[in-house]
Amino acid sequence: MKMAKKEISRREFLKGSAAAGLGLAATLGMGGALAFADGATYKPGKYQATAYGNLSYVTVECTFSETALTNVEIVSQSETPILFSMVQDQLIPAIIENQAGGLDAITGASNSSRAVKEAIADCVAQAGGDKEAWLAKGITATAGADETYDVDVCVIGCGGSGFMASITAGQKGAKVLTIEKANSVAGVNGIKVSGPFAVRTSVLEAKEGGTTLEVEDVFNHVMNYTHWTPNPALMHRCLEESKNSVEQLVGIGYEMKEVNFRFETPFIDEKGGFHLITNALEDRVELWNKALADAGVEVLFNTTATGLLMDGDKAVGVTARKADGTSVTVNAKAVIIASGGYLGNRDLQEKFLKTRKLNAAAGGNSLCTGDGIMMANDAGAVLNKTFGYCPCEYGGTNSKASRPAKQDKYDQNYAFKFGLYGNLLVDQEGKRFINEGLLCDYPMSYGSEQIILNAPWYGIVDQAYVDAMTTQGLYEYTIAKGAEPVVGKWFIGNYFKGRILDKLPEDLEEGIREGWVAKADTLEELAEKFGLTDLPATVAKYNEYCDKGVDEQFGTNPWYLSKIEKGPFYAVQCEPSAWSTFGGIRTDDKLRALKPDNTPMQGLYVVGTDNGSLYYSPYYDVPGYCYGLCVDSGYIAACEATEYIK
Repeated sequence: MKMAKKEISRREFLKGSAAAGLGLAATLGMGGALAFADGATYKPGKYQATAYGNLSYVTVECTFSETALTNVEIVSQSETPILFSMVQDQLIPAIIENQAGGLDAITGASNSSRAVKEAIADCVAQAGGDKEAWLAKGITATAGADETYDVDVCVIGCGGSGFMASITAGQKGAKVLTIEKANSVAGVNGIKVSGPFAVRTSVLEAKEGGTTLEVEDVFNHVMNYTHWTPNPALMHRCLEESKNSVEQLVGIGYEMKEVNFRFETPFIDEKGGFHLITNALEDRVELWNKALADAGVEVLFNTTATGLLMDGDKAVGVTARKADGTSVTVNAKAVIIASGGYLGNRDLQEKFLKTRKLNAAAGGNSLCTGDGIMMANDAGAVLNKTFGYCPCEYGGTNSKASRPAKQDKYDQNYAFKFGLYGNLLVDQEGKRFINEGLLCDYPMSYGSEQIILNAPWYGIVDQAYVDAMTTQGLYEYTIAKGAEPVVGKWFIGNYFKGRILDKLPEDLEEGIREGWVAKADTLEELAEKFGLTDLPATVAKYNEYCDKGVDEQFGTNPWYLSKIEKGPFYAVQCEPSAWSTFGGIRTDDKLRALKPDNTPMQGLYVVGTDNGSLYYSPYYDVPGYCYGLCVDSGYIAACEATEYIK
């Protein structure tokens, strides 16, 4: 959706409110608000520049006097409206008032923020200013007086599980304080998800023909799939309570419908289970804000939890810090950790997942830096042994790319589709490492483990394949090779139908310029560009399998065997991306954090993706299961915590 032009000028706001919206107080140096840098002057006039944001190109028009940026007009953009409105209403006014481009991004809209800052900086350069100095200048936060709160329950995080825990505890009469890093609920990942998996809900019962799905069906499937790795009692309880967590969402105004997911799953048609949320993001934000207010929950936004207050092995509160540095102490009778995993922390990625290559799919960044997991561990809770991630199913990505594959958006670089389209995939040595069809058909489950273990991986194609994807698309191309797009045959085919990569040639050129795509006339030359030593030999053997119609190495479906014959040849360097990470604190079936001897800590509950007893690697083959377990565990923990404090 394209938003209308909007102008923001120096005369339309107060400096204090603009800075406060960012959780900061401005400390101006170098001669005051109009001083940009020593001796800097501008050529008065209007200048335009464009940068890529999260979903679209963002074009701004900046007006300069001789001494200052005086006005910013958003000429065009197609970003998420409610998130981009925060950039317009908070970030741009602060940039103009402080004449600084190094301000912190709006949480939840960091890519949109970056695009606006980069485009404004380009205009600064056009007007004769110093672009790098502009981007380097920020504003200094000033801490307020220490704050202390006395509550029944403190919830760390207001994402999917934290929100559910907060409103449920509040509805049960507890005084709840929730701490959230983002500056609003619009900035949390849990509000943007497609929907939860659940059993025996009013939504399922209302669908035509009802549902035959039972708790035992799902329990037996997921426990067998995971080889009984998660906590069985906790898993069973989550499935039993899943109807109640969904009813909580329906009760606050969520609208859902049961649908078959885009990939073949164990529970479709008469069973069902995946609940697609149909409310727009703007509606969800209103519903969340109202639900929190109705439950009497106070939320401290722009605030980061820094530690647990403990009395022996009993949690009695939380310490935190606001974005401006203000110190916060929360005295609480129970603490629920729902901080969302560690996707935004490369050090913890390396510690738990043995990689630093996992990127955030939701906007390319994550506020989830493992704080809750580590503070619980520091307080004496034990880590579980299973760590994993919920992968993005829409393609490879790369940290060097200006338009990485993040979501189901075909305005992002098409070349990343070669990370999962079933074409030849190789590792850093140029060797095959996976049945490529699995990554196409089951990218979130069976295909996910090998790409994180082998990151970066490379999609290898020739010009004939590029031409086919540019004109036919994967659906027609694969149908011609014998694929049958019916349930049980080629389920994913229906999803790819009509999706033609018409902009692929220019997207490949963009990737070459950015350094994550290589093009060469020979395989030997292509191998040299990324150090893929064994690539020529791998292609020779792979082509033999293509001629035979049988993959004698990994058993790839012949539909996905595409011979690599005539140059030019392409290599697309891919890194994995994820919606969230898994793994963390071991808990019992009441969500209580456990000590190394498996006895529970008192008053300390761990939910969602911070919980190490709920998830498995690779990710479940059941759509919506991550979010379902998040809201289920949040609901259960709130019930247990409110009972505990009585």
